[in-house]
Amino acid sequence: MTGLEDRYRVLFAWYPAEHRARHEEEMIAVLLASARPGQTRPGLRDAADLLLGAVRIRLRHAFGPGSAPLWRDALNAAAVVAPLSLLVTGLGSAAGLLASASGLPPSYTVVQLAFLLPQALIVVLALRGPRWGAAACAWLWAVAETTVSVWAILDAIASLGPDTYSVQPLTAGMAAERAGPLVFSALLLTAAPDPASGARSIGHRTLLRWSVATVTALGAVSVLSLLTAPGLGLTGLTLPLLAAMACGVASRHAAGRRGIALLAPLLLFVTGHRLADPLSSGRPFVLAVEAMLLALAFVLARRGFRPYGSGTVSSPDRLA
Repeated sequence: MTGLEDRYRVLFAWYPAEHRARHEEEMIAVLLASARPGQTRPGLRDAADLLLGAVRIRLRHAFGPGSAPLWRDALNAAAVVAPLSLLVTGLGSAAGLLASASGLPPSYTVVQLAFLLPQALIVVLALRGPRWGAAACAWLWAVAETTVSVWAILDAIASLGPDTYSVQPLTAGMAAERAGPLVFSALLLTAAPDPASGARSIGHRTLLRWSVATVTALGAVSVLSLLTAPGLGLTGLTLPLLAAMACGVASRHAAGRRGIALLAPLLLFVTGHRLADPLSSGRPFVLAVEAMLLALAFVLARRGFRPYGSGTVSSPDRLA
């Protein structure tokens, strides 16, 4: 195998596997036959044509008529994952807060848990009930929860004063950050034709396993960070790491990759502040290290490591 052939095969690696299996050898033979004597690198025009061809074919696979069933499956799965992720992150945050704040009155615990009940109802309806019931509850809760949050901030400002350290001024960005995930979850539930089938495609045991692992990790890391090293920011990094693992597992499958694309806005809502903190504080090195950790978690999960799955890209497990 010549150096020129090796470089052509590197370019062909951008094509889908089934396309390479059918056409790679023939196309490489044609390219090698038309090469100049002594040529060791692909010409700029040939390289550009190959890369553009790979982009066109992948776009055709992703958005062509044959991909409609995959997008439908991805939408159904995303419509379940979105409200479930909001419930799970809420449970994880509440578990860590309640475990580390023993001096709080019991009424505070009741309020924290009560705020999770509507989200739990939405998840149950998405899994078992009629689709319209889950969507309607999601929209009602998005409006109600945002209204209560805005009222609580305004009441705190009125009671404590706008200059109090513990009170942040209410801005449109804060309201959007609070309402965004809830509204996006409601949109997915409204658009999905059958969210329950999305849960079945993932597997109810898989959803339960990831939910328990996420709640346990968030609660444990929150308490550990508070008791041992509050300055490390472990709590803020745990959720992005778990999200990177989940995306790595889902990316093994065509429907899973489309599901990641559909859930991208929710991922930015939930974990985007983690990226903004190092940038705003002038710590690009911290951001680079965290990005490498997230990439490593994604790659390891995609390749299939226990306990998050034993499949590989060429021989994957189920959707998750």
